[in-house]
Amino acid sequence: NNIIINGNSKTNEHVIRREIRTKPGQLYNRSDIIRTHRELATLGYFDPENIGVNPIPNPVDGTVDIEYTLVEKPSDQIELSGGWGAGMIVGTLGLSFNNFSAKNLFNKEAWSPLPAGDGQRLSVRAQSNGVYYQAYNMSFVEPWLGGKKPNSLTVSLYHTVQSDGRDKDDPDRQGITITGAALGLGKRLRWPDDFFTLYNELSFQSYNLQQWSYFIFEDGQANNFSFKSNFSRNSVDQPIYPRKGSNFSIGLQITPPYSLFNNKDYSSLADKEKFKWIEYHKWTFQGSWFTKLAGDLVL
Repeated sequence: NNIIINGNSKTNEHVIRREIRTKPGQLYNRSDIIRTHRELATLGYFDPENIGVNPIPNPVDGTVDIEYTLVEKPSDQIELSGGWGAGMIVGTLGLSFNNFSAKNLFNKEAWSPLPAGDGQRLSVRAQSNGVYYQAYNMSFVEPWLGGKKPNSLTVSLYHTVQSDGRDKDDPDRQGITITGAALGLGKRLRWPDDFFTLYNELSFQSYNLQQWSYFIFEDGQANNFSFKSNFSRNSVDQPIYPRKGSNFSIGLQITPPYSLFNNKDYSSLADKEKFKWIEYHKWTFQGSWFTKLAGDLVL
């Protein structure tokens, strides 16, 4: 009859209800409750050891209410590190907000310290040792694009500069600059079962080199425009310390086949021209299987 949620002090209720498999009006099904427990645990916002399921039967009308009790846990991460080497300091600052709320970005009352509760992920990271090396990256993930279906949107940007410390206008400068962006769309599939997901991504990287002897060529620009597709199935019971389930994925990343239509003889081209537009295909496969042997001992 009714689905009751208690204990979500930070996460908005719609983020929880969209993962619940037990719906009002359906027949009572124990497997739906087990699957709901798994989905709530994999969100990462609640303590998986303290997720409670309490059926409340009503003998008068023959229905049962189901109460889910949750305990919020910290899901955001702050990374602050520093190191000393080669006569210089390397510092890193990273912020990951794993339960972000973009729609409340301009709502002052929602900042505590940042707007949260809508299940989005925002990550910002910077690393530098001054003029010799700087790296910046940012990513944003919306797991339910549009709010009605589990279709994810991922946007990422990054910029890296590495050099000998001289000014960009110095003709003797040695350095490399890498700038990139990626846009991805993911979809939770229903067939062969709803543990399967499909993720597709378009990405672009630009490499700008100035007398950089650690690359294939020293001066010029290389571009990497690629499409990546990943087909995976993840049925682990929780992400941090899984005790059962499996996680398999197969992926393909390809670039346009420039050499098929540009009528260039690559055997005679200089490296600077040959690798201006990088061409490759990359296949990956990953698999892991978790089996509980005894207690918390997992193979």
